[in-house]
Amino acid sequence: MMTITIPNTWHEISIDKFPLIYDIVRDKEIDAIDREIRVISIIADIPVHEVERIRIDQLKELIKSVNFIFQMEFPKAVEVFKHNGYRWIVNYDITKLNAGDFISLAKLTESEESIIANLPQLVAMFVKPYKLSWLKYKEVEMDYKERVEHIKSMNVGIVYPLCVFFANL
Repeated sequence: MMTITIPNTWHEISIDKFPLIYDIVRDKEIDAIDREIRVISIIADIPVHEVERIRIDQLKELIKSVNFIFQMEFPKAVEVFKHNGYRWIVNYDITKLNAGDFISLAKLTESEESIIANLPQLVAMFVKPYKLSWLKYKEVEMDYKERVEHIKSMNVGIVYPLCVFFANL
């Protein structure tokens, strides 16, 4: 029997896997078992044909483990989080964006598909990194592209709730 490790929360799934998962979950032309197998393949990093070779009793257990994905329930958005050695502070005040960022925000949030495809870019507009220095957090100078790269390695549990908040503005 093959041993497969499956994440059991959104906090264990990287943001780069989310668009793939989202497309599968939303595709009503794929039957339920195929959707479940494809999602297991993505989050376990194994090919679909290998998931299809798993014994049915083990597959049933894996499907139970990934049930949270099909419910699309996420943690609440946060104001502060830690990632890659930085403390990130989220600015929820859209009026503090400059005109260029506001225009970019409008383009990145034109559709649900656009939001999903651009999660790291959206979050990068609203977060600033800080580092502890002499017992006080100080903002770290970091350009937009570098913030996007840090965000790409974050988990869905942090990034997606932030984007949902901004998409509902």
